[in-house]
Amino acid sequence: MKLALLNLTGGSISGGHKKYLQNMLPRLAASAWVEKILCASPIGMDAGEWLPAIPKVSYAICEPFKPFLHVPDNDLRAVLDAFNPDLLFVPVERYINYKDLPVVVMLQNMAPLAGVKTGSGLKEMLVSAARRHETKIALERAASIIVPTEFVENFLIAGAVSAADKITTVHYGHNPAFPSARRPGSFPFQEKEFIFTAGSMESYRGIEDLLRALPELKEKRPEIKLTVAGGFRPATEKYFSWLKDMAAALRLTGDVAWLGNLPEEELSWCYSNCAAFALTSRMESFCFIALEALAHGCNIVSTDSACLPEILKDAALYYTQGNEESLSRALFTVLSRNEAERLAIGSSAAARAMSFSWDDAAAATLTVLKRAIQPLP
Repeated sequence: MKLALLNLTGGSISGGHKKYLQNMLPRLAASAWVEKILCASPIGMDAGEWLPAIPKVSYAICEPFKPFLHVPDNDLRAVLDAFNPDLLFVPVERYINYKDLPVVVMLQNMAPLAGVKTGSGLKEMLVSAARRHETKIALERAASIIVPTEFVENFLIAGAVSAADKITTVHYGHNPAFPSARRPGSFPFQEKEFIFTAGSMESYRGIEDLLRALPELKEKRPEIKLTVAGGFRPATEKYFSWLKDMAAALRLTGDVAWLGNLPEEELSWCYSNCAAFALTSRMESFCFIALEALAHGCNIVSTDSACLPEILKDAALYYTQGNEESLSRALFTVLSRNEAERLAIGSSAAARAMSFSWDDAAAATLTVLKRAIQPLP
């Protein structure tokens, strides 16, 4: 099979998508069933800079995806004509028609489809509406759909967005803890006991839960601090400013560190040294951050929403989103564990991470791709 893997993004790439390609592309290419792979990406992704050189894989540049345009741009069409693929695999929720070949799409971003607010301003509203429109088209026209969790599969079926027989759940794999950790240069606290959370500054991340829970928690553990890793984009800068204003109003300015985007080795240090890791998201399709926390053996507190219980299972203590009293109690319970309890729960978390295998993800994905070319009678 000659497979065209088309990264039809708006020009950029998320950290999760990057990890997906780095892990999946070599494994798909290793299959005897795959003759060649064409990996096409917008120039802004710089895919050739960080993806490995693989004998079966060739790289190409395509235009960023444009809403309402479901055919290849001229340069991409020329590349596809020369490559002559048997199948198109689009690992994002976008659709493109090339010679009526079967298309397999993967749903990564659920926020537009679920109506989750991602930023502020009229432009962001229009972008979300366009993404929702394109997601629905991709799911409707695809020969097969890959989703990363059963939560997403059930969401699509319950909402009659897609037929059940088109959908296959394929969990992503886990990456081991980064081998060389380094304390962030911007880390301001000398105290070892800190709560850590990470992820882009999107309103559905629910970081306000942590800020509201912290004053009650500090009454019992006065030295506890909060460290937040993750950057913001222009459409979410207002949300980030609101969070900082909230911290100031709650007199937490000196107790919260906003570290921005961190390299892998500094993220690894934060995971490994935090007293508790907190996940406050209202909506996720998968959440690589949850896997990273598991792989580092973190003691985790999480919302009971979206797919997080499916990923974390018994390796986390759960609270109801928006309930800061519940979150404060859960964090206090985690912080009160003795060393033996912390080590046992951390070992359980690391074991849970090991159940997410990139080899298994590649094998399951290949099965979906084969069926798209050779559908069952």
